[in-house]
Amino acid sequence: MNLILHITTAAEWQAAQAAGSYQADSLASEGFIHCSMAQQVVATANAIFPGRAGLLLLAIDAARLAAPLRYEDCYETGQQFPHIYGPLNLDAVVAVHDFPPTPAGSFNLPPALAAQDFPILEYDPAPQALIEPAHLLPQQDVPAGCVLCFFQEVLTSLQAQGTLIQRHSLGSEIGPNPVYEMTLDGRRLGVCHPGLGAPLAAGFLEELIALGYRQFIACGGAGVLRHDITVGHLVIPTSAVRDEGTSYHYLPPAREVAPSPAGVAALELVLQQDHVPYLTGKTWTTDAFYRETPARIQRRRAEGCLTVEMEAAAFFAVAQFRGVTFAQLLYGGDDVSSDTWDPRRWSKRASVREKLFWLAAEACLRLRDDA
Repeated sequence: MNLILHITTAAEWQAAQAAGSYQADSLASEGFIHCSMAQQVVATANAIFPGRAGLLLLAIDAARLAAPLRYEDCYETGQQFPHIYGPLNLDAVVAVHDFPPTPAGSFNLPPALAAQDFPILEYDPAPQALIEPAHLLPQQDVPAGCVLCFFQEVLTSLQAQGTLIQRHSLGSEIGPNPVYEMTLDGRRLGVCHPGLGAPLAAGFLEELIALGYRQFIACGGAGVLRHDITVGHLVIPTSAVRDEGTSYHYLPPAREVAPSPAGVAALELVLQQDHVPYLTGKTWTTDAFYRETPARIQRRRAEGCLTVEMEAAAFFAVAQFRGVTFAQLLYGGDDVSSDTWDPRRWSKRASVREKLFWLAAEACLRLRDDA
């Protein structure tokens, strides 16, 4: 939610409710209603209303405004302030906070708003960004489906066998990232390594979407938060706890984000047909694997998380924002459920990792069939 704030009085707010809309005096005199962002409103109040009692703070969801909203520096302050060019429709006001001065006459942000005053929560729903991947990467003749495989040794082996043929290349400061193509059951399928960590993985996913891919199945490993999830046991995330930063740039703040139901259904069908046991449930996506403290692990386990990894929430958010299909298949790796970390040689499970790739590929083709 993109919140903007407006300072008013109890009497003016009561009059607005009776009238059916809110119109500040400045709407008639200047053509707009003055507003502030959370980081601006205290300075505004201290400058204009020092010591004044009886004030209220209207919290407004910018996405619900009926009138145009513009960010402007009308008085050469060096800051862009939000201005509403028309009456404020009351259903855009999502909360009303008392805004009293301190005994010294200054103001502080109300506690309920102070808890939201972080840049990561300043979601902007604008569909276009300054740099759009579609402007950098023209659409190509690519298959609809693409497998995102975290296992570089599997990709290297399949390329050496001639199964994977490079068609395109993505890039970053760590070097080129090949985009491969393979043929499975007579049908084309894209294959690419998604990078590591939410920001890079989301960026590569954006670029693959720009190239023309529309259906994605990712396969990778994850730490387990339950000791009974053995090494190699498969997990299909049905939601991801958003303990990373990237997803907040694609969707409004929320605790969880879900994959595409069609992708989950395709994975479940393939695993059932191949008689592969699996679990479904929440995964915990974090940016900082060296900060998985015992208390945080316990909290995530208590809310139902089975696994911990670094990309799922970002994947799911980008897919929702861009309107593509995405699901992920994980296998149980290292164990972080006990007092001491057990790596369980999780990254050395070559047969599990290769099998996961082929299951993901099969599910990706299933998505194409069901499209």
